[in-house]
Amino acid sequence: MAQAHWGCCPWLVLLCALGAWGHPKSVDLKAEDVRNCLISPPYLPVTVVNTTAQLTALRQQMHIQNLFAYIIPETDAHMSEYIGTRDKRRAWMTGFTGSAGTAVVTMGKAGLWTDSRYWTQAERQMDCNWELHKEVDTASIVVWLLTEVPAGKRVGFDPFLFSIGMFFPFLHLSTATRVTQPLW
Repeated sequence: MAQAHWGCCPWLVLLCALGAWGHPKSVDLKAEDVRNCLISPPYLPVTVVNTTAQLTALRQQMHIQNLFAYIIPETDAHMSEYIGTRDKRRAWMTGFTGSAGTAVVTMGKAGLWTDSRYWTQAERQMDCNWELHKEVDTASIVVWLLTEVPAGKRVGFDPFLFSIGMFFPFLHLSTATRVTQPLW
């Protein structure tokens, strides 16, 4: 029977005897790999994209065009299922790269609406500038806009990025403004 020669590594014997390699501690990765904006300072995983510069630039353009809010869907002018890199406006603005979702930016808040397939991904990629809304219907975006946008203020969007079906619920916003020039 062969015997192990432990003479060359006494520290290894000591570590094994003390149980350092015995039973690993369980780690709750869910709590450590998503953002936590409720603590100070907020915890942000390494996968988060800092969107402060993008939001500042967009809000400056919104101010110039007298807009209080701006809607950014995840689509291109052709309503393609797979959009090209240059058309990924929402991903550039929010940091969220999932294939479904709509972002809305106001002068004071920013929100992303996406479905349950992407909630964890959104929490891993967005910084604390963004609120995640776990509702996917357009009506919830309209209700949020009606509560956040003061009466008489304008909401902007690019009409080339909305189908008739997508646009219809936004008709409830009497102050919607068509912005055909991209704000960025």
